[in-house]
Amino acid sequence: MYIGGEEMDKRYRQYSIKELRARKDITQEELAKLTGLTARTIYVYEKDAANLRNASYSNIKKIADALDVEVEEIFLG
Repeated sequence: MYIGGEEMDKRYRQYSIKELRARKDITQEELAKLTGLTARTIYVYEKDAANLRNASYSNIKKIADALDVEVEEIFLG
């Protein structure tokens, strides 16, 4: 992205799903309902970032949308 002739580097601070959930004050079950995923899937993603890294982009996008963040803000480990 260029602003005033200078390139602007767009970097995001990354947060775990658990941190993002806490910011919205919602449970794993509530996040599951918002995303259409199971509470077990949310638990597995929160438990180990390796599971989240192996998740489909569409699942990560659903989580990001439900948490009102960009995909790039979700820490993938």
